Amino acid sequence: WQWAWNERKLTQNNPKYWRHDPSKEPPYRPPKDWVYNTSSGPMEGKINVHLVPHTHDDTGWQVTVDQYFFTNVYYILDNVVRRLHEDPNRRFMYVETGFFKRWWDQQPESIKNMTRRVVQGGQLEFINGGWCMHDEASPYYVEMVDQTT
Repeated sequence: WQWAWNERKLTQNNPKYWRHDPSKEPPYRPPKDWVYNTSSGPMEGKINVHLVPHTHDDTGWQVTVDQYFFTNVYYILDNVVRRLHEDPNRRFMYVETGFFKRWWDQQPESIKNMTRRVVQGGQLEFINGGWCMHDEASPYYVEMVDQTT
């Protein structure tokens, strides 16, 4: 199923972006209980695929920082912290420290404590160390270092 960003809404109905015939079964059916077997290790003769749930929330790329925060970021952090708390087998990497700080400052103590527990348990990990993720726009490592200081 292909989702598309259309007029600031995630939609599955936009034919311009539709990649699957809705009259047919999707090419893959998730488990009925939505629980995936992630406990086994690499298997001989199989491709080992690592999926790393993480963020790359741009801080002011196409809209303002406020617009990104309230329409795209706030609910991500709310849901990630709660879902990690519910399932100790889940992991998530968060990159944009600037957005996290803003979210953190608005949380009640109960959510802050829940967040501390998932961080201490190794479920929520902060990477990069900068206010936002640097990317190919940083042509040299000096710019990447400057962005984190």
